[in-house]
Amino acid sequence: MSKPPPIPSNDEVGINIDDFIGHPIRSSETASHDVIVKCVLLSAGDPATPVSPGDVLLYFKELATATLEGQRQTPLTSLPDQLMFYIEGGKGRLDDGDRYWDLEKGVGVLIPPGVLHRFTNTADELLEMILLAWQPEVEARPLDEIRVRSIDQMPFPTPTHWGAYLGKGLFGPDDGLHPNAGFYIVHVPPMMMGDPHAHEEGFEEGWIKLSPDDAYMLLGSELREMPVHTAFLAPPNGKTVHSVLNVKKDTTQQWFYFARFPYPLPRNPDWPIVEPKVLDHS
Repeated sequence: MSKPPPIPSNDEVGINIDDFIGHPIRSSETASHDVIVKCVLLSAGDPATPVSPGDVLLYFKELATATLEGQRQTPLTSLPDQLMFYIEGGKGRLDDGDRYWDLEKGVGVLIPPGVLHRFTNTADELLEMILLAWQPEVEARPLDEIRVRSIDQMPFPTPTHWGAYLGKGLFGPDDGLHPNAGFYIVHVPPMMMGDPHAHEEGFEEGWIKLSPDDAYMLLGSELREMPVHTAFLAPPNGKTVHSVLNVKKDTTQQWFYFARFPYPLPRNPDWPIVEPKVLDHS
């Protein structure tokens, strides 16, 4: 009986895994929507030959943290990129000029290109968000309106990767993503890690650690600490395995996970959405 081949070390592969990791402390602050403070963690580039750390995304433009100060409001605007916001903390509201949705922890927002939208922080504390931006590919069919979904309304599917990954669907192909793309919130129970595995060229999979707890990540033969808002792209070379680890003894931890698979995903027409309310113009 033949043995499976051993996992090659990062030295054998010739890879610097820090090129695939984005840290909040390494990111400079820029403005989005005039008043949202954005810190880019991963950005567009070639994962085969990263020009600088974090420039590794083939299909997405940028992954960032985004915060809106208390009682602040963005202009009513539209942007050429498709945008996904996931609310990590605070309270707020999103509107399109006619309808609105309440924002709180666990709510995801998908905004198609060219669709009017406005964020309002209705509290005194920060409205804390994860932002993913990209230009839709020709195979994608973006919707013509905003879509909002709450993780609290989504059931847990069958666990994967040693039973450690419990991913709740956030957005999929029926929400206007590419047929091969999906976004999830992955829950990892205490003292568990996912089955380390590698992805081939053309598979884009990214992770960002959600608050409040720090964790660990495995990339190839090396472990790294994964403080809140640290992100990584799984190197698509077929050799460098990856996993996330929850070493807390009594706390389930969460990650935001996004992926562009090399094959179509199942459709998701039955995922519940958050219906909008009519905006009062009086």
